[in-house]
Amino acid sequence: MVNSRHELCDKNLVFLGVTSVLVRFSFLLLLVCSYHCSAAETKHYVVEARIADNHYITNLLRLILNASKAPDEVIDLKFNKLYDLQLSHSRRLAEFSKLQGNVVMWTVTNKDREAFLRPIRVPIFKGLFGYRCLVIRKADQAKFAAIKTQRDLAMLAAGQGEQWPDTGVLRANGFSVVTGTQTENLYKMLAAKRFDYFPRALVEINSELEFINTYNLMIEPNIMLEYPNPLYFFVQQTNTELAERMERGWKIILANGSFDELFFKQQKVKDALFKWLPHVRYIAHLKTPDLPEDTPLQELRQWFHLSSSYDLPP
Repeated sequence: MVNSRHELCDKNLVFLGVTSVLVRFSFLLLLVCSYHCSAAETKHYVVEARIADNHYITNLLRLILNASKAPDEVIDLKFNKLYDLQLSHSRRLAEFSKLQGNVVMWTVTNKDREAFLRPIRVPIFKGLFGYRCLVIRKADQAKFAAIKTQRDLAMLAAGQGEQWPDTGVLRANGFSVVTGTQTENLYKMLAAKRFDYFPRALVEINSELEFINTYNLMIEPNIMLEYPNPLYFFVQQTNTELAERMERGWKIILANGSFDELFFKQQKVKDALFKWLPHVRYIAHLKTPDLPEDTPLQELRQWFHLSSSYDLPP
């Protein structure tokens, strides 16, 4: 009788042990299924671009896409291999227009570019890309200090990239322009006296100080050029879904202030507004003849504006 009780007790223990194992296994199986179901429900929205760590435009692109994403989406930004190729800017634009999938690039706009690419018409730098300080040779400081009118400045030669829209802007406004390829080569040409000055955007100059110091150049403190010159995000002409998503994201971050927060904390922007601009005495306001008609110049909150009291006489 005692043995029978022991046997019954042992069987119960075995049963309880097996039951415990089955319960644990079922719980683990439930966790695994739950994980895979959640992973399956999460949608990864992949966008390719010329991304870089802690880069203002990359961070802005991420902000725009995250603002317009669905609750079950994760935005994946990836580097597009097109940017590993050594191509001229015009060739890169042409190749970009042929790409498939969600690919974003950024460049200055004009009518030609908007004819085969789709712009997201909000200026990435609030139009500061159209405020151009002049890089000159140190020995020429007195010559530029003597300039009193826009006509005086037009008597000197500017240097610009052969395929840059800025070249057409300057020529259309009566300026003499010598062209070259690549930014560093143009700095070398300036140092070699191939032209007299090199207009650079206020938000570009910080990243080019090494060139300026290397070639014994300086930023001319008195004169600046200004013209509508928006730098936009672009997508392929046929990618309506990505374009509309980015336009929606832009509206959100403009309205909630997160764009301004990101923009004004950039060191290049702080230097443009508080280091370079306060010393300028004259601004030559130029026309941009190749500016597309749909450029949203009337959207004042998207643009930076200076007082007209700085105007350089014609």
